[in-house]
Amino acid sequence: MALTEQADAVGGASSPRRIRGQAGSWSAVLQRLLRDRMSVAALVTIALLALVAIFAPLLVDWLSLSAIDPDREHGLNQYGVPVAPSAQFWLGTDFVGRDVLSRILLGARNTFFIAIVSALAAILIGTCIGVIAGLYGGIVDTIFAAIIDFVIALPFLVVAMAVVVIHGASVGVLMLTIIVFSWSTVARMVRSLVLTIREMDYIKATKTLGATDLRIVVRHILPNIAGPVLTYGSLLIPQIIVMEASLSFLGLGIQPPNPTWGGMIAENQGNYAIAWWSIFFPGVALLISTLSFNLLGDGLRDAMTPGTRLRGRTRAERRSR
Repeated sequence: MALTEQADAVGGASSPRRIRGQAGSWSAVLQRLLRDRMSVAALVTIALLALVAIFAPLLVDWLSLSAIDPDREHGLNQYGVPVAPSAQFWLGTDFVGRDVLSRILLGARNTFFIAIVSALAAILIGTCIGVIAGLYGGIVDTIFAAIIDFVIALPFLVVAMAVVVIHGASVGVLMLTIIVFSWSTVARMVRSLVLTIREMDYIKATKTLGATDLRIVVRHILPNIAGPVLTYGSLLIPQIIVMEASLSFLGLGIQPPNPTWGGMIAENQGNYAIAWWSIFFPGVALLISTLSFNLLGDGLRDAMTPGTRLRGRTRAERRSR
């Protein structure tokens, strides 16, 4: 047997299977997650929202209403006031006569695309930097830790406004700004985990037996940090959704007439007294999406740390007893 294979055997035999209280296999984690009714409801809701985002153009075509072009003939009454929810416009119209439901559907597509892609990019960048900083330590860790602290200390809205003023508002600029302000918290968490893992006996044994840093990262570090990173990723997505909505509300995100939920609220804020539905329904969409991701993140955390006693899972366990 080669030295690296011996190293893997040592690591597999003596290493804890999960970090920070995570126990059991992924199948056991899934079983615990599915016992939590709130987490299952959140997962189903997220799946439905994802399907809506994917098939939004088809749904809008099926409704035969425009989410971009105003319907000045039917979308506004004789006084130029938006139409309330009706059989023709299920969620009413906005201040220029566009169908609110159609815009929410397309807004889901834009919002979810920005949130998912930005979260994946932030997790990838943060994980790479956190692993490098935690594994090598010393001057490398000092430099990366300083960079992480610097990024976290930056005022988000001020920097975002400055970037938009310089480069203009676009999807690319919006996503880049969100990614820059999201990876640092991931990197800090991963760095902390790796600093703990690298001091364990089995990691030292694998190094002594000749395992390369890449092999140690792939075979031992990444499997041990996958759970916390997955949990944090599910909690990062709603944060990014709120960040995107905040920037769109301030006019720094996707520009009209392309819809986002935050942009819809910003566009109609002056008409809330006469067209409450044009703000209420996009706000409900934001609330449902962020709440679902947060509940799923809590459920994942509980499933990976079965010693905790949180929310519905505790009640389910008590009933089972």
